[in-house]
Amino acid sequence: MTRIARGNVSVLLGLLAGASVLSAGCSQNVETVRDGERLEDSAPPPPAGGNPLVFTAGEPLDFDAFEEPEVPPFVKAFFMHTWVEALYSVPANNNPNPDWTSPLLDPVDNRVWCTDCHVSGQVDFENIPKMRVPMTDVYENDHEFMADLMRKWVARLNSDEYFARAKLARPVDCLTCHATHPDPD
Repeated sequence: MTRIARGNVSVLLGLLAGASVLSAGCSQNVETVRDGERLEDSAPPPPAGGNPLVFTAGEPLDFDAFEEPEVPPFVKAFFMHTWVEALYSVPANNNPNPDWTSPLLDPVDNRVWCTDCHVSGQVDFENIPKMRVPMTDVYENDHEFMADLMRKWVARLNSDEYFARAKLARPVDCLTCHATHPDPD
């Protein structure tokens, strides 16, 4: 046998040994049932943790069982970063105020920071960067969500309970950054 042929045999034996180990490992989590039961005939497994969103056929849906999903912090952080930037630079919204001027006393050296309103210290805002992800677009197109979030944010900015208020030259409202009022409520 030539040297090349012996090398090919070694490679082939190595591949066969590897395939055997791989196939044995693939079935380690498979339970074999030999009682004649078919998957189509088996009962559905009970929901883990009593999931209220699992329903049986014909059962009326209770829409009160559905909870609003919590918006991930990085999505809210994206909007907060964007809105804070709009206090010291021309807003990047779809309908910017053409007469925009910064509402800050000093838009260069005394800007509003996350910690001016979020004073608990529970969140390290340096670890939540401004990043646009596909989920951001979903929430940005949800007018009700955006209006609610903006109302909350504007109320905090204008409140004497937070440090941001001391940095404002005048109260902030929607028209500070938008040409027309985005929230008809």
